[in-house]
Amino acid sequence: MLPVAFCYAGAHSASVFSFSAGSVSFGQIVKAAEPAFAAVLSQFVYNKPVSKAKWLCLPVVIGGVILASVNELDFAWAALISACLANMFAAVKGNENKKLMDTEGLKERLGSVGNQFCITSIMGFLLSIPFVLMREGGKLGEFVEAFKTVPALKHNLIARLVPFVCCNAVTQSVANTAKRVIVIVGVALVLGESLDPMKLIGCGIGIGGVFLYSIIDNIVKPKAE
Repeated sequence: MLPVAFCYAGAHSASVFSFSAGSVSFGQIVKAAEPAFAAVLSQFVYNKPVSKAKWLCLPVVIGGVILASVNELDFAWAALISACLANMFAAVKGNENKKLMDTEGLKERLGSVGNQFCITSIMGFLLSIPFVLMREGGKLGEFVEAFKTVPALKHNLIARLVPFVCCNAVTQSVANTAKRVIVIVGVALVLGESLDPMKLIGCGIGIGGVFLYSIIDNIVKPKAE
């Protein structure tokens, strides 16, 4: 499970960095293109063919992301690169996870998808610790003091952890679609980030394409005779 956990940690870390390097909404828009990375890796690296219906959804996703980024006022190369890196980690994680669950006897030992998700999260957290200490270790004392004295930090951290821990891996693809819409609109209202019509249209097209990508195989699957 180490490769899955490492990619899990890498995807999360790169995502956080992309949101700090540029606007949160821009990072979310680029991350919406994750299915494109997953499809390419699955088809050409892991030899797991992707359906034609899913391939047809990808131009919609990529087109929406490009359209939303054309007039992005808060564009930053660091945000773009790190969001793409997060997509790559997430795509590898997804494909490695499928290989993992095909391991004989593993499903029986883990017991459920929820247990597997929990163990991956714990291992990803542990793998992240050395990098966190290396990058931000000098600020650990400052963080502990701020956690004790700044109520907003404590409350926001706890409020963020609860839904993350309670995440249901089965419904995650659908929930992620809704999450991106809420985050993009929310940060525009709260943080004053740009939300021009072109960005809104591109965002709607890209995220709609992601949602369609998630369910298209169930829509077009052959009906049983």
